[in-house]
Amino acid sequence: MQENYHKNIKICPVCRSSETEFIYQLESAPMQNKIYDRLEDALRENKVKITLWGCKNCSFVFNADFNPENIDYSSDYDNTQEYSQYFLRYIKRLGKRLIKKYDLKNKSVVEVGCGKGGFLKILYQSGVKNIKGFDPSYVDHDEEIDNLVIKKYFSPEFLKEKVDFVVCRHVLEHIPNPYEFVNSIVSCLKDDGVMYFEFPSLEWIVKHKAFFDFYYEHCNYFTKDSVITLFRQFGFTSITINFGLKGQYFQVEMRRDNERNSVSETEKDKEALRKIFLRKNIAEKLFREISDFLESEIRKWKDMVEKLDNFVVWGAGAKGITFLNRLNIPQEKCRYVIDINPKKHNKFVPITGQKIVSPQILMEENIKNIIVMNPAYKDEIISCAKKYGFQGNFIILE
Repeated sequence: MQENYHKNIKICPVCRSSETEFIYQLESAPMQNKIYDRLEDALRENKVKITLWGCKNCSFVFNADFNPENIDYSSDYDNTQEYSQYFLRYIKRLGKRLIKKYDLKNKSVVEVGCGKGGFLKILYQSGVKNIKGFDPSYVDHDEEIDNLVIKKYFSPEFLKEKVDFVVCRHVLEHIPNPYEFVNSIVSCLKDDGVMYFEFPSLEWIVKHKAFFDFYYEHCNYFTKDSVITLFRQFGFTSITINFGLKGQYFQVEMRRDNERNSVSETEKDKEALRKIFLRKNIAEKLFREISDFLESEIRKWKDMVEKLDNFVVWGAGAKGITFLNRLNIPQEKCRYVIDINPKKHNKFVPITGQKIVSPQILMEENIKNIIVMNPAYKDEIISCAKKYGFQGNFIILE
């Protein structure tokens, strides 16, 4: 039984409601995209806990035990996905669409949390020359964009003028105070400016029972209702929500639509939203689903892995590392994690200690089963594995 936390009520970071409730507590893996050069260091890494709470007013879910001091987004933090041709095509299509829709070649653009600069470079090479990125984990390695990136966390003080367009991909889920964070970005946006945010969908996680998609770095888990609630507070009434990577990500485009926002229309919209948010039974049902599937899926996969021989996990990113740690899979049971990112090869997964290797291992070891962590990449992974002569089974987590 989970401990009862209901006496210590938490305030929702999105809508600041006190109508919140405890959902579930997980013992987490450590930093999901921080791997180690030495096995001894990997094995010594500490675990931290995730205590999930949900807001019955806006359906937002958050880790109430998140502590930013445990996080280090330094240069050795690597969540790069561009080594996947599938993912590279995805962000190239996204860049092309945004450039065309918002005429970004003739606009001032800022990317908040640009990581290693992959998406920023796509925009720059496609003609978006007035662009600047912010990220402390960026490493000077690309002369074409090095001078475009400030290796610090975003702050309005770094911008002399307001900008036309803000890109913020896979950052908001990491921010313990999303309201204050968005407010700082909005303060740098022109009145007619546009923002594009991208982050994981909690509805997708619940639908696919992805117990390995709750990470310590991700202190926020957004539903569609909580997305609308957050951004409407800043006057964004023209909000378009699409979905990327086969439904896994929210793609949120927003602007202030002053022309159609008469007071009466705004008040009607607010009232309609209030009615939605007051349906607390919907939020409570979602929270029960999260608690139930975390309990059952972890137990199910522990039993399944116990019976599995000669297997590897494909993907040394957040999902793979969380899967190994949440199920506490030892090196003796699973020796390797395959990843196509060469910068991760011959390094080690924290705590469980698996060695990260290239797909070449399939030609060297008698591996019978591959666990594929992300269903979006399954065709690419299956094709790659077969090129290395793999003839065993693929177990897809979907």
